[in-house]
Amino acid sequence: MKRSVTLALWITGSAVALPAAGTSASDIDPRSPEQVFATRCAYCHEAGGWGTRTLARRMPESEAILLERGNLPPAYTEYVLRRGLRSMPAFNPSELTDTELQNLAQWLEDRN
Repeated sequence: MKRSVTLALWITGSAVALPAAGTSASDIDPRSPEQVFATRCAYCHEAGGWGTRTLARRMPESEAILLERGNLPPAYTEYVLRRGLRSMPAFNPSELTDTELQNLAQWLEDRN
């Protein structure tokens, strides 16, 4: 099997970086909070995004933009990201590690 995978990769010219056997998500260097926000949050939570427009229906517009929100305790952010809330999906640990989640929640609080 190993030989056929190597051959298939050689033929297609593909290169894939795979973690070593026994490597868990917690062993991989976490992404920075800025990277996580840019790749997972910004699409919906920057000005004009779906999440921002949805939040603006039930709170002041200045608080609807996540990066400008002043009342965002890390425990609340972590809870919502793991469980989801209304139209916002939950993010499981394979999408967002516990370390990345904690760092993002703290970064959001520290910004305001």
